[in-house]
Amino acid sequence: MTKRPAIAHETHGSGPDLILFHGGFGCRKHWSRNIVPLSKYFTVHALDHPGYGESAGVARDMTGPEYLDFFHAQLLDMFPGDAPLRFAGFSFGGGISTNMAARLGKRVSHLCLISPAGSKKRNYAGRPTRSYKEAGDDEAELRKICRHNLLINMLSYPETVTEETLDIQVYCVRNTKFNSRKVSGGETLLPDLGKLKCKLRVLWGEGDDSEYRPADQLINDIAEASRGTLDLHRVPKAGHWAAYENAEAVNDLMIDFFS
Repeated sequence: MTKRPAIAHETHGSGPDLILFHGGFGCRKHWSRNIVPLSKYFTVHALDHPGYGESAGVARDMTGPEYLDFFHAQLLDMFPGDAPLRFAGFSFGGGISTNMAARLGKRVSHLCLISPAGSKKRNYAGRPTRSYKEAGDDEAELRKICRHNLLINMLSYPETVTEETLDIQVYCVRNTKFNSRKVSGGETLLPDLGKLKCKLRVLWGEGDDSEYRPADQLINDIAEASRGTLDLHRVPKAGHWAAYENAEAVNDLMIDFFS
């Protein structure tokens, strides 16, 4: 059996290096509608984080800080030297990419965050999501649960939850081997934003707003932490997973920012 890499990835295109960090219960398929358009301008590296997708698992008791340390070490192995890097991070990947950018300092030239996680701990106990464990080995039931949870957590419009969308989410759920809340709930985002040496742009879906993720409060926290005028763009016709739900708008905003 072939040993899985610590960070599986796919690379496309040519030009400056652009690294994509996916969300929780995710994998590089979170960027399925962005990789090809971006690769016309950049060398795009879409990652499967450790413990996700095709990457190897991590220790069950690994803490959030240990996970970030491990991620940093692997990233240095993948991208040695001092060539400039551009980062884009979504949700859980937003917290990770900000932490990596803070560690790497001036080597990271641009950071684009899409509804980043990791700012403050939230009480999700009342959120009407369903546990994926309810499905067991029943694939049809898992697809029902994925549809339900996507419309609560990720997407704003029922018509965007297609069979393709469900295929992506089922694959991601089946291949998740780390609890992203160890990082997303670790409150690293705001301190890390204050350490950045790079350009920052924040994208936030207009539909990504609820009592569990109050957009105005979270965006205000990010603006205060980033110590300057925030380059913020609210993405129309999109919820939390804006890079998928309104890929055209997000691609245009990323290409403009990274160019």
